[in-house]
Amino acid sequence: MAEDIFRINVEIPGSPVSYSFFVIRDEQPTLVETGFAATFGDTVEAVRQIVDPTTLRHVVIPHLEGDESGALNRFLQAAPGAEAVVSPIGMLTHPDYAIRPPRPVEDGATLELGRHRLRFLTTPYVHQWDSMLAFDETTRTLFSSDLFIEGGSGPALADGDLTDAMLGLYTATGFFPSRAHLDLALDKIEALRPATLACHHGSVKGDRVDAYIRAMRELEVACVDWNPLEMMAEPA
Repeated sequence: MAEDIFRINVEIPGSPVSYSFFVIRDEQPTLVETGFAATFGDTVEAVRQIVDPTTLRHVVIPHLEGDESGALNRFLQAAPGAEAVVSPIGMLTHPDYAIRPPRPVEDGATLELGRHRLRFLTTPYVHQWDSMLAFDETTRTLFSSDLFIEGGSGPALADGDLTDAMLGLYTATGFFPSRAHLDLALDKIEALRPATLACHHGSVKGDRVDAYIRAMRELEVACVDWNPLEMMAEPA
């Protein structure tokens, strides 16, 4: 999807979304997001087609959630030299979960991988309290985690305008509790002028980036049609 950046996509039967993870092939091989522990077998085999999983040096964790970090320890076990990279808020939780001490990165910090350099953006409450994003300065690729996503299982690279699908998912699920936190994240993203949005769910978006940012600024946050408590109360 960009020079030495590869997308791995996993589909789980019955899930309303697909799950994407990203491998950066460089002097310090890096994985962005891990997927669930239950899908580790499929994910690690896909990683193996790109780099030897034992050589991974960094595992970037945008936030603590099963689909983003559930297989973290499995990858750390497979790669003895790898470290988890987490936000400062993530340091309040990840040391209790990871089998090795994580590496915290401050807002604006960079990480040299060789030909690629990652810059980190702290984006709390977008959508978890410990959220952060990574931006590859070399290819101007934003690993946008749960921003700019849509449901279903579309093409690897977006082939049309996905604005309605993107906003519809957010309205239905109420991902973002705070307008202020979302706008702060969008301000940081806009300043970097990304060329590609590498989303955790849905298609990678290589055009209309500015339009997607504008659409997110118009999204009505803290508005949700879906009540998970009602769903849990329904009889099986």
